[in-house]
Amino acid sequence: MKYEYQGIKLGDSIEKIINLLNNENTSFDDFYSYLIYEPGSAIEDITSKIHVYLYTGTVVRIQIFDEEYCLAEDLRIGTPISKEMIEKYGLYEDDIAEDEGYYESTKYKELVIDIDWGTGRLERYNDMIERIIGYEFDGQDEINLNIRKDEVDNYLECKNLKDIFHSLRFKEDSLEVDIDKREIYGQLDNYKFTFDLVTRDIKSIQNLETREFLKTYNWKNIIF
Repeated sequence: MKYEYQGIKLGDSIEKIINLLNNENTSFDDFYSYLIYEPGSAIEDITSKIHVYLYTGTVVRIQIFDEEYCLAEDLRIGTPISKEMIEKYGLYEDDIAEDEGYYESTKYKELVIDIDWGTGRLERYNDMIERIIGYEFDGQDEINLNIRKDEVDNYLECKNLKDIFHSLRFKEDSLEVDIDKREIYGQLDNYKFTFDLVTRDIKSIQNLETREFLKTYNWKNIIF
C-alpha cells in the first residue's frame, strides 16, 4: 500500500514540502513539537493535515479527508464498513479507537481508517450506518517523542536543534516557529537560540540581557 497524498509520503523531509508551508496554512503544536500543514482539502469541517516532527524534520503522520482521493476502490470515502472489508484489510478497534471512531489494520501497520457512525457527526450521514470518512498514514511508532537528554553539556556549544532539544522542549517549553521566516526559536536562561527550519542548524545565539549576539553562524562558517 502506498502511503502518499498529494505527492507527500511518510518519512519525507521538510525540505521536500517547505515551499508549500506558510504561516497561514501551517501551525505549530508545541505539545508534540509538530508542524501541522493543512493542504486545503476537507470533508465538511474535518480538514486534511500533514504532521512534521520538528526534532527529525520529517513527515510522521498524514490525515486525509478528501472525497477526490481514493486509497483503494473498496475503501472509497462514503463506503459502509463491511465484514468483507474488515477481513480483507485486517481491521480492528481497541477501546480508544472504538470511542474515537477509527479502525487500525493488522496487515498495514501505518494505516488508520477514520469512520462516521451515521449519528450526525457529519451532516450528510444520519442513518446509523458506519462509513469511511477518511484515512490516516501513521508513522509515529518509528519516532521518539520523549527525548530524555541533550546531546551537548554546554548549550552555548550547540550546532543543531537536536543538541538542546530536550532542554528547549521539556525543561523550558520555549520552542516557537515562524514558517515564513523559515526559523525555529527557543530560549534557555537569558539566551535566545535561532535555528534554520529546514536543516535545524543553529543560526544565532543572542544574550537577551545585553542584546549582543554571542555567536552568529553563517551556514558552514562560524563568525565569532
